[in-house]
Formats: sequence, structure tokens, C-alpha cells
Amino acid sequence: MRILVVDDDPDALRALGMMLERDHEVVACGCGTTAIAELKERPVDLVLTDLGMPPPDGFDVMRAIHELETPPPVAVITALDSARAAIEALRLGASDFLVKPASREEVLEVVRRIEERRAGVAEEPVAGLVGGSPLLARVRAMAPLLARCRETVLILGETGTGKELLAWALHDLGPRRDGPFVAHNMAATPAELAESVFFGHAKGAFSGATADHAGLFEQAAGGTLFLDEVDSFPPGLQAKLLRVLEGGRMQRVGSCAERVVDARVLAASATDLGELVAAGRFRADLYYRLRQLEVTMPPLRDHLEDVPALVQYFLADLASPTGQALRVTGETMDRLTRYAWPGNCRELRNAVRSAAVLAGPGPIQPGHLPAALRCPGGAATCAEPPSTLLAAEREHIRQVLERSGGNRSLAARLLGIDRGTLARKLRALDLEPPPR
Repeated sequence: MRILVVDDDPDALRALGMMLERDHEVVACGCGTTAIAELKERPVDLVLTDLGMPPPDGFDVMRAIHELETPPPVAVITALDSARAAIEALRLGASDFLVKPASREEVLEVVRRIEERRAGVAEEPVAGLVGGSPLLARVRAMAPLLARCRETVLILGETGTGKELLAWALHDLGPRRDGPFVAHNMAATPAELAESVFFGHAKGAFSGATADHAGLFEQAAGGTLFLDEVDSFPPGLQAKLLRVLEGGRMQRVGSCAERVVDARVLAASATDLGELVAAGRFRADLYYRLRQLEVTMPPLRDHLEDVPALVQYFLADLASPTGQALRVTGETMDRLTRYAWPGNCRELRNAVRSAAVLAGPGPIQPGHLPAALRCPGGAATCAEPPSTLLAAEREHIRQVLERSGGNRSLAARLLGIDRGTLARKLRALDLEPPPR
């Protein structure tokens, strides 16, 4: 490839040239002005640019690339390791974001990915985020950039859209991949135990504290702490969580000793935290601290074209007793792609798994699908999809309870939550299971 390298640091420019010149034609530019002139003079296959340069800087170079008739892909290699820089680079079309000093392996990996895209080689799915829709492609493009930043990421999206899958991807793609990944659902934590669960406690701090206990922040040291349903964080502890995120230090319950916190925090919520802030149920300063970076997982109904790829991905995880690959009929796939999926990817996964069990070694037929998808006229004619997220969640839980015969433990497993969370949702949504 013909690669344009832009950096005002002569040493960095020389190092990049030595990394690439063996297999590629390298055009080195020491300023944005020369780079923009070169882009207008001759086409290139890839641009590797720094951001923090005297004007015109790397952002200006990327804006100039947008004006070209055939813009080349852009990868950023910069010392500006900040959320603002990453977000702006992504907005301007960067496909990769490396923080200086970038290793030879990291640079060559970026170039390899660009070469494969030019050759039409399909990219490997990121942590199960499969599908070719623009919505999923956007999330996959953001994942490596978000993973390399140090800031807190707030992952938004309806229940079942894959927020924890994305959190795993950010951990695996980032510099903390060799550390622990600790995931915790806030809704499953009793308020009276939350402080000890998160921050730990010292021996004798309260009745029953017979030994020192390391909280979630300490358990995630050197790795990632994922706080799911962070909107359920107890109001009385939100100020303490903010202090830990801001200062990087904490104290165990019953201890005066400060401990350094070394965990990157990712948070997720299916609820609009801005609305909770407006209602006085969530601290505004904590909200803005959590959403230093923000990404939204789209609901499945907005990218139904990804359903076939997701079905094949889920079937690949299921082993047929005969060793044969499981498959679905054309009519079955038609039903699956016409359904609104109020429970999103989690509901689709559970539907595929239960249908595969009923189908045995044979192909999955429409009759093997859950009741909501077995309507004669197709799933789209069964009923109008719920108009609100609350209604969609209520209808999804109702259907799962019906399929499980009122068995709450089985329903909780199908929903991917614990029995206590299901019980709280049943009370909140005024649902009672049918007789078993």
C-alpha cells in the first residue's frame, strides 16, 4: 500500500517509516500543510496521523480527507490519550486509535486490518457482536477506540441488547486484558450490603464480620469493574462512588486506611439516567463522571437484518447429538426476522436454544418456536409491538413466564437474571405468574 505518515516529531516519523517501508511505500510528512498538499496531489491507501501538531493539526488533516472524492482510511497514532480526542477522531472517520508510544506489533496490526478490508476479508466478530448492519458496524468500530482510553464508559441500551458483551469486548481489546473482569448487577445487591460489597470491610466492622473482606474494587485491581444496572446504585452511596472514581482511593468499612483503586470502571443502564437526574433519584455529578465516554447498544428491532447472522452464531454454540450442524428452515428464519424481539438479542438466543432442543437432530421448524412466533400469518401479524420500553419488558417477562409454566427459577434462567431480580420486576410490573 501507499501509506501517508503525518507527525511533527522527526523521531516518531522516522520510526514509523522503518516499521512500514519494508512492505509498503511510505510518504512521510512533518506537518499538516504538507500532508494536505500530498493528499490532493496523489491518492494514498492509508493515512497514519498524529493529532497534536501545530495548525493544521491531525483533526484538520482528517477534515481535508473528507473532502476528497475517494477518502482513504485513517488511523490515529497520538499522545493525546483523552476521551475528547478519541470521540472527535471517531466522528471524523478514524478506524483505529493508538496511543504513543505504539509498539511495532500494534502498528502492523492496524495496517493488516486495513489491508484485509481492502481485500474484502470479513472482520472477526467482536465479543459476539455479529451482523453486517450499519448500527452494529458502528459499535464494532468504536470498541477498539473506547478500549484503549482510560476514561469511564457508560453503555446504554434496552435489556438484552448485549451491554455486557460489549463490556467484555472493551476489556479484551484494552491494555488491561490480562487483568480480572469483575461484573456485578447492582439490582441484585441489597442496599444494606452494598457498601461492604463494593468497598470491602475490616474484621469486626459489624456483627458477622469475622475476617477482612476485599470489595469489588479491590477484586478488579489491574482489570475492569463492570457495574450493570448502575441506575440501581443506592442513593446514600453515590457520593462515595463518585469520590472513588475521582480520587482513585477508598476505605473499607470499619477501616481508616486508604487503599489505591486500580480498576477501570464500565457502567451500563437500560434506564435513561438523565431522567433519573431530573427526578432527583441519581446524582448529576456522578452521572457526568460515569458518561465520560458513552455508547448505545441498538435494540434488535432496529437491525433485524442481523437476525440470520445471530441465529447462526447461537446455533454454532449448540452441539447436535449426531454431530451434525443445526439449521433452520427458510420459513422459520422468515418468522425470526419478522418478529419485533422486545427482549432483544437475549430473547432471540433463548428462542433459538429452546427451539433447538425441541427440534433434536432435525431442522428447526416454525412449530419449534415460542408461541409468539407461531402465528399462521407470521410473527409480524401476531400483535403490534409494545410502544414503550416498560410495556415491552412487561410483555417479554409475561411470555417467558408462560413458556416456563409459572416456574420462576426457570423463567429467571431463561431471562438471564437471578430469581431475586425477577421477583422485584414482577412486583414493579404488577405481574403474577400463571398456575404451574
